Amino acid sequence: MKITFGFRKLSAIALSVLLSLTLFSLPAHAFVTQAYETLLRDNACNNCDLSQADLAGKDLYGSALNGANLSNANLSGSLLNDAQLKGANLSGANLSGAIMMGVNLSEANLTGANLSQADLYNALMSKVKLPTANLTEADLTESILSDSDLSGAVVKSAKLKRAILSRSNLSNADFSNSYMRNTRLLEANLKGANFSDADLFNSLMPDTTTYNGDVSKFGATK
Repeated sequence: MKITFGFRKLSAIALSVLLSLTLFSLPAHAFVTQAYETLLRDNACNNCDLSQADLAGKDLYGSALNGANLSNANLSGSLLNDAQLKGANLSGANLSGAIMMGVNLSEANLTGANLSQADLYNALMSKVKLPTANLTEADLTESILSDSDLSGAVVKSAKLKRAILSRSNLSNADFSNSYMRNTRLLEANLKGANFSDADLFNSLMPDTTTYNGDVSKFGATK
């Protein structure tokens, strides 16, 4: 009896070790695939690893992806209206043409992401990281981008009417040809930013004054 019990105990330990080794030896894409299936089934996958996942054109309306890793993922043309992506990692992701009205991207990392022609109307993007991101022809009307980093971002021919960019770092960003009427730029860093042919009518500038045709005193070019 003692020998049998000892053997069973030893077998259980060996099985546990074998299972642990099997899990650790699984390729990373196996976990990504599982997360992908979970998202499509439940429309939620908070803190999941979805790096490099192909979600192009998917209907993710209202999805919960807070803290998810979506670095280098393909979300081009996807529907993300009212989605929750707070603190998500979207660095290098392709979000071109995505519909993202009312999305929550606060504290998300979008470094180097492609958001060209994305619809971000009324998006919550406070404390977001967007350095070197491509926002060409994106619609950021009434979006909140306060306390964010857009240094070196390309925001050409974009719509930013009534957007809030207060206290954000816009240094060396390109806002040429953008529609920025009634935009709030209070305490924002405009050093080296390009506003050539941008429409800044009635916008509030970093020093609380209303735009008067001059951005050079803030270190920007017009």
